[in-house]
Amino acid sequence: MKIVVFAPHPDDEIFGCGGSILKWLAEAHDVHIIYVTDNRVLISWGLKANELIEDEIGEYMDLNEDQIAEIALKEADSAAKAFGFPPNNIHYFKIYDQDAMNKIDLGVSLSKQIIKDADRIVIPGDIDSHPDHRATHIIAKRSAKELNLNAEFYVYYSVSPREKQVKIKTAEYKEKLYEIMKLYKTQLCQKGTHAAWGTLKRRRSERFGVYKLEDMNKYDNF
Repeated sequence: MKIVVFAPHPDDEIFGCGGSILKWLAEAHDVHIIYVTDNRVLISWGLKANELIEDEIGEYMDLNEDQIAEIALKEADSAAKAFGFPPNNIHYFKIYDQDAMNKIDLGVSLSKQIIKDADRIVIPGDIDSHPDHRATHIIAKRSAKELNLNAEFYVYYSVSPREKQVKIKTAEYKEKLYEIMKLYKTQLCQKGTHAAWGTLKRRRSERFGVYKLEDMNKYDNF
């Protein structure tokens, strides 16, 4: 089975569906990862929102957004390799962080070649408060619709009707997931992300809403 995971930002693959990714890779599925944006405003946004941990910021404070993006994408590459993604299955759109809603057409163009033969597409929900998450949802669905794909969609960061839910047991992967998250040093400068990191050790399962293209606009989260 070919599975394509869309991560709006580097680390969303961990918090959204990391245990499931490890399970699918262990089952020898053909799993791809798409990092949509580059996390370039991680530090500048964190400063404005008072979300940075002073002891963790270090040299990042003196770097510009291009430099932060370069570091963030290198961290994503290290994380993807730690997951076990084959090099050819790691994809970067390099859309500017917090600008994905303005780059829907570009995202669709880049996505179609990757998902054209996918059996499962894994995406964030469309009622998420972050615009890059909503943009990623739109990009994936629009790409699939233009290709008239018969793929199933697994939607993370979502609240779905019971009849549309699936739960994947991931307890055996929680320690590895916690260790992979250590590679995202820039992300762990943020208070919220750092706090969420600790919850990975307690994660025993992951839930998704499961949909098909014909379900579009029939449900709040799809």
